[in-house]
Amino acid sequence: MVIIDKNNEDVLINLERCTGCLNCQLICSLTFTKAFNPSQSRIVIDCANGKEIHFTDDCTCCNLCVKYCVYGALALKES
Repeated sequence: MVIIDKNNEDVLINLERCTGCLNCQLICSLTFTKAFNPSQSRIVIDCANGKEIHFTDDCTCCNLCVKYCVYGALALKES
């Protein structure tokens, strides 16, 4: 199932491909807070209650998360 989050409409999210590796959260937090801290990321991966991926209101749509998603769970929408 592919979804789009309102806080970053450029990214297609494929929940079935997400392994929960947190690469996207780590690159986001490193870029914006200079620390590897998933809780400070602008993308949220929640595998505790089913699988959920969404962007916070602070997302700048830099799309580094897509670049560092090695499993293809995040992809840019074609223009």
